[in-house]
Amino acid sequence: MESPQIPQNETIRLQALREFDILDTLPEERFDRLTRLAQSIFNTEIALVSLIDADRQWFKSKQGLDACETDRDISFCGHAILEQDIFHIPNASLDLRFADNPLVTGPPNIRFYAGAPLRPDGKNSVGTLCIIDSQPRTLSIKERRTLRDLADCVEQEILQSQMSQQHQALLSLTKISSLVDPNYHILLRKALKIAQDFLDMPNAMINRVRDQDCEILIQSSAENSAEGNLLKLEQTLCSITLARNTLILLPNVQKTAYANLSKDFQIVVNSYIGAPIEVHQNIFGSLVFSSPEPRSPNYFSKVEIEFIQLFSDWVNSKIHEWELDQSLKSQQQLAKAISHAQEKFIHGQDQNKGFNDLLRDILELSVCEFGFIGEILQDQDGQEYVKTFALGSSPSFATEQTQAHLDPIFAKVIPYNVITIANSVSDLQKLNLSLPHASTIQNFLGIPIYYNEKLVALIGLANRPFGFQSDFIKFLDPILLTIGQLVQAARVQVQHAESERRLADIIKGTNIGTWEWNVQSGDINVNQRWAEILGYSLEEIIPVNMKNWHRFAHPDDTKAAHALLQEHFSGALDYYEITSRMRHKDGHWVWILDRGCLISRTSDGLPLLMSGSHADISRQKEAEEQLAHAYDLLEQSNAVARIGTWEIDISKSSMEWSNITKQIFDVETDFVCDLAAAIQFYKVGKDRELISQLLQKAIEDGQAFDTELEIVTKTNKERWVRVVGISQLNGEICERVYGTLQDISERKRIEKMKDEFISTVSHELRTPLTSISGALSLMVNGVMGDIPEKIKSMLHLANKNGQRLSLLINDLLDMEKLSAGQLHFKIESLALAGILQTAVESNSGATIERMISMSIDNPHGDIHILVDQQRLMQVLTNLLSNAIKYSPNHGHIQLTVNRDDGNVRITISDQGPGIPAEFQTRIFQKFAQADSSDTRQRGGTGLGLAISKELVEAMHGQLSFSSTIGHGAHFYLDLPIDTKNQIRN
Repeated sequence: MESPQIPQNETIRLQALREFDILDTLPEERFDRLTRLAQSIFNTEIALVSLIDADRQWFKSKQGLDACETDRDISFCGHAILEQDIFHIPNASLDLRFADNPLVTGPPNIRFYAGAPLRPDGKNSVGTLCIIDSQPRTLSIKERRTLRDLADCVEQEILQSQMSQQHQALLSLTKISSLVDPNYHILLRKALKIAQDFLDMPNAMINRVRDQDCEILIQSSAENSAEGNLLKLEQTLCSITLARNTLILLPNVQKTAYANLSKDFQIVVNSYIGAPIEVHQNIFGSLVFSSPEPRSPNYFSKVEIEFIQLFSDWVNSKIHEWELDQSLKSQQQLAKAISHAQEKFIHGQDQNKGFNDLLRDILELSVCEFGFIGEILQDQDGQEYVKTFALGSSPSFATEQTQAHLDPIFAKVIPYNVITIANSVSDLQKLNLSLPHASTIQNFLGIPIYYNEKLVALIGLANRPFGFQSDFIKFLDPILLTIGQLVQAARVQVQHAESERRLADIIKGTNIGTWEWNVQSGDINVNQRWAEILGYSLEEIIPVNMKNWHRFAHPDDTKAAHALLQEHFSGALDYYEITSRMRHKDGHWVWILDRGCLISRTSDGLPLLMSGSHADISRQKEAEEQLAHAYDLLEQSNAVARIGTWEIDISKSSMEWSNITKQIFDVETDFVCDLAAAIQFYKVGKDRELISQLLQKAIEDGQAFDTELEIVTKTNKERWVRVVGISQLNGEICERVYGTLQDISERKRIEKMKDEFISTVSHELRTPLTSISGALSLMVNGVMGDIPEKIKSMLHLANKNGQRLSLLINDLLDMEKLSAGQLHFKIESLALAGILQTAVESNSGATIERMISMSIDNPHGDIHILVDQQRLMQVLTNLLSNAIKYSPNHGHIQLTVNRDDGNVRITISDQGPGIPAEFQTRIFQKFAQADSSDTRQRGGTGLGLAISKELVEAMHGQLSFSSTIGHGAHFYLDLPIDTKNQIRN
């Protein structure tokens, strides 16, 4: 048998065949009519329209044959397409090329065959119109012409099929271009429906890129609606479209390298079309069509591709129009908000309400959940703070006190003079923000506002869908300029009003009454405030003279007042000042700060006129008494808790200790020392060196500290103390360092007893427990002979618990050695890849039952690290054991290796529930467990991670982690690379 040869233009021929989009289509009467006619005219058993694909012949129309296709290798039509004219075989059994062909030796027992090549485009043979019979036969010249005429009719029908598809594409594009709707969302969804109907793709959508996410902006689908959902961009087929920035056609997604990118999507995708969408030459997103079924035939036709390209251009233009429309509306809203704000400030009196209304417009415009507008001011120490004009969340707003600092809502972690954008979790963690009107914060934007190049205000916005970008900040420029102008206008208004009432405020606001005394006549003139301080109106007490004055004065204070007046009159005192009591109208005594000065004398030098003021300081006196009482209580509390205070005055190089501090150091109550002498009380060695370093950093860098050290008191007693220090800075200069000192000797004694107890118990239990575990293991494994099932189950339980107890004791002993610095390390250069492979293989047994997989990504076989092999294997086993413990059934654990200069990072990632936020700060503490209840589902000693961290740091590495609830945990193991070994390799 001779198989048909492959034409030289096979690639072009197959492309032409697929552009006609006729393969694997349903039967059509227009083709069946021609094969019936051929069968009737030539009186043959079989008549076919056969199309020759890459490795088969497929029958578009068939008469007298049940098969839909046959292999190309045994086909007669495969030979026929190589001919220019009709391929004619009178008797196949006598033809050496076909005598042993299975179609000749078996059904349909072909003897006669005649096939006319089909060239609809006039160049490429895509198939044949053929007639077949089981009896030998020879066609006449007339019959050959007739067969050719019928084949020409088939060619016309194929062309007509292509033209029909082109017509449908043009009709669909015409419908799309004629769509009109002011709502672009509805317009684009209608267009998607027309396009997906033409392409016979049940799902269509327009996606928008949002940083690292993909938003389903518009969807037209027969399946579940996902419109508005956010997907991780890297986990979608959209990422491939955007990465290549070209049309992506995947007739069968499962047979490509991207099959895993569609498996987690709620819509089943087995065939896919993706086209990028650009706006202003920037990637906007993608146009997508998909189907849950693979494409049949396994390609997209030329007409379909041209349709997609034209439709994609139309979508690009409409998205562009939509963006412009939204931008115009936003600009109009922005202009309206600015206009309203300016109008309210011109005609209104309540500035806070004006700023609140402006903030409401900004929140509505930016679709943010929360925001504030505040004025930047400086306190007496020159430190900047924010005075809030407006503070609110959408949709309700609440105005705060205008004098209130923004702390502690945003604290001073927000830099006031630079733009702050926090869209990621790590950025938000650095800022440590919290919202007063929302449970969580997703993103934050802080923008400084300037007027005449001077920082005057700050605007903050939070929780905007999809975060904040630079183009949004540029969009806000006009309103930022307006806020700067309004803040400056508010300042001018305040200054103007202040200048008008300054004198009245000084008198009334400072609680001051004024008086003028003619010393020679005794007459006294007072103002209304002077009378109000004593509970009178001015009319009730005038005229005032020295007789009335003495009526109000406390008798115990008059003698001292008279003596001070005489000293002032004599010139011994520049001013007269006394704190005295005067009787209130209600009968109680009012404390008065009385100040005065002689302003003139008689011609013979006698005192004549004197003026002064009265200030009501009764509340101050009460506050002083309360403060003294509170200070006594504090001293008593500190004495009970053994907490003293200390302070270093940098400029004077002096040091002050409280009484409790002096008691802790066993010194006298009048003991005085400087900084150098104070340091000598700390135990010689690392404690004295550490306190010296901490104090130096506090003075030079303003760095606070909190540490525990040993001291030797003046009476040679050794004590443990907790020392806390805080720097007080003036600009960048440290003026003083102050803090607390607490005696923690008793706590340290208890901790030492606990450690010694654990150590003793661990050592004493280890030997008998080893024997018990060994005996139980022998019995469980049948070494001692057959054991009844009931006893055997109890032995299994005892053996398992014995192993858990052994693990706990080993962990306790390791922790003891680490704490005592007695654990020895053998640091050597080892190949990283081998260690990782051994760790995975050693722990693979624990994954089998729950069908958990483990793999190593990029093991970096060329890297050598400087570690203790046994201790590193202990760390890796602990981390992998935890990952397996918390992984779901059928989960996957990924080990990833990344290199950074002189270090290598090993990341161990699982798909478990993640680490609870409240546990993350304690994860490396001894005996710490996320579930510490008696009924916890996962066992463990709570020492594994604590030991692992100590081991890694002893090998000059670091152990850290990150985790999001519901998305697993990632543990990072950073270790030093052996650079010398690296160079040799």
